[in-house]
Amino acid sequence: MERDPVIRNGLARGLINSRALARYLQVATHEEVTFEALASAIRRYPVKDTLQKRQEMGRLISKIGMKNKIVEVAIRNDPGMPPLLARFSGEVDYGRGDTLSIVSSAHEVIVVVDSSNLDKLLAMIPKRNVMSVDHDLATVVVNYNTPVVGTPGLLAAICTEIAIEGISIRDLIETLSDSTFLVREEDALRAYGAVKRLANQR
Repeated sequence: MERDPVIRNGLARGLINSRALARYLQVATHEEVTFEALASAIRRYPVKDTLQKRQEMGRLISKIGMKNKIVEVAIRNDPGMPPLLARFSGEVDYGRGDTLSIVSSAHEVIVVVDSSNLDKLLAMIPKRNVMSVDHDLATVVVNYNTPVVGTPGLLAAICTEIAIEGISIRDLIETLSDSTFLVREEDALRAYGAVKRLANQR
């Protein structure tokens, strides 16, 4: 139960019958543990603590936004790349709400942009440096009430809600006041709804 957040959250929200879970676990453990022992252990599980923790995580969320038509570009890094990306950044219209996120490592730079700005970016980057271009993505942006970087369990709680929907998170970009989850465009509405459910657990 500790290793499976879906079961843990299901119990906390009253969606899982404890006796049915005991029967399932007995089969999963090849009947090495008796049904009554499993049922007793489930009854003793601190469900209220789990529910309270989930509600605390939800209260930290102030706003959720979503944006589609996003592209992620992987670029091979070299000394000439920072000036090119700085020039591109200067041409992004932030007042219009354009998206730009840049995450850099020693060997690779990941750039997240609106699809409308993709051609402009690719025109500035040498073709030999472009490693991949991933289309049809969307962002789910979660804003927080206070700076929450380092808050234990918050990202895990959000990722769990998205994972319960069977959605793979393509990438995650975190700042002091928000987290941006990059998902497939076809999954964006379900990912948004999953985070919304967590935020509504007051």
